[in-house]
This record gives sequence, C-alpha cells and structure tokens, in this order.
Amino acid sequence: MAEAAMTPEERDTLAGELALGVLEGEERAQALRLMLTDDGFAAEVDAWRDRLEPLCLGFGDVAPSNLWPSIERRLGTGGNVRALRIWRWSAIGSGALAASLAAVLLFRPLPQPVEIVRMPDKMAVAQLAGGEGATLLAANYDPVAGELRIRAVTMPTSELAPELWVIPEDGVPRSLGLVSAEGMSKMTVAEGHRKMIHDGATLAITMELRDGAPHAAPSSAPIAAGKISTI
Repeated sequence: MAEAAMTPEERDTLAGELALGVLEGEERAQALRLMLTDDGFAAEVDAWRDRLEPLCLGFGDVAPSNLWPSIERRLGTGGNVRALRIWRWSAIGSGALAASLAAVLLFRPLPQPVEIVRMPDKMAVAQLAGGEGATLLAANYDPVAGELRIRAVTMPTSELAPELWVIPEDGVPRSLGLVSAEGMSKMTVAEGHRKMIHDGATLAITMELRDGAPHAAPSSAPIAAGKISTI
C-alpha cells in the first residue's frame, strides 16, 4: 500500500507529533512504519527529540509565595482542599502544555525537500528486544526487493559487532550479516535466505567478531530476538 504524498510542512509536523508522543492508533502505526523505511524521516524525528529534550531539564515551576494561601483562604477548608489540589495540578499541567506548544513553534525548522516513499503491498516486520530494555531494534523486510532494513534503537556498548540471524522452523540460525549498532542498516538478503523470512520465524542479534563475518554459527547467546509478522 502506498503512503499518501505529504507536503514538507505535513511531514515535519508528523515527525514532531511522533517525537512528542501525541499520535495514537493507525496514525502512530503509519508514522512508525515511515520511520523504519525512510532515513530522512527518522532523522527528522530524532532532531525533534533532541530539540525537545532540553525543555525537560533544569526548569521548575515557580509561583508567588502568597498565591496558594490566598486561593486556600477563598476556598475555605474541608471538602474544598481537594479542589485546591486539582487547581494546582491543572495550573502545572497547563503550563507544561503551553511550554511544549511554544517549543514546537519556536524550534520548527524550515521545510526540507521530501522524498515520497512507496510502501510494498506486504511487509515482514519484527521488534527485537533484550532483557530489561537494554537492547531494542526494529526490522522490516520488503519481499519484492529482497531488502531488509533494521534500525538500532538501543544497543549495549561493545567492541564486538552485532550480527543478525534468521532462525526458521528447523531451529538452525543463518547469518544475514553484520548490522550497525547505531541508526539504520540496509542489506539485500541472499536468495537462499529470503524464503526463511516469514511469519513465525525469528530474527536474533548476537555480538560477534568482525573478522570472518558472516559467520557459520553464532558464538554466544542472542542479546535480542523477536518473531516476524507480515503486515
């Protein structure tokens, strides 16, 4: 299914909304798929996150020292104490929302040329996760082009290189090659391995020496793995 063409402004707004975490349902799913298949869009989302992150650091809410006592006197005591607490949290929430909206307007970059990405009718996807969130990767595979894209979201620091494996029904891992520990990796899957990338098969990552890759078999247990699903 092809993604509808977006103007540069719409594309930038979508990246900002994904970074802010305000998308839901199918809109969020479409934005995540675009992030996996379009390096430019993924970079826009990362740039938004970098710009927004400092807003959460080094700031506190400050109010005049007599503000809340004054409101408290007007409300009285007893059951109205709860109302005062609601007022306080509402004021804090409104201030944070206003700051976020101001940041979107202030830091909005100038529109950049956009490349329209055509999505295949069917795509195999997988999320590879390790223990306690230490490792997280997202993968998608275009069976028509035989192209696999894998994005490293979180990876441990290591002198070894991450190697990607597909594990079909027979349980024997086949190496698909080394991938990057940061950002997006693209690879053309060998003809003999393409039929193994289907619903129910497993993708896994192990840490291996760069020399001799792709290896005949993994030398250690996977640090991340996930099942493949077709969408």
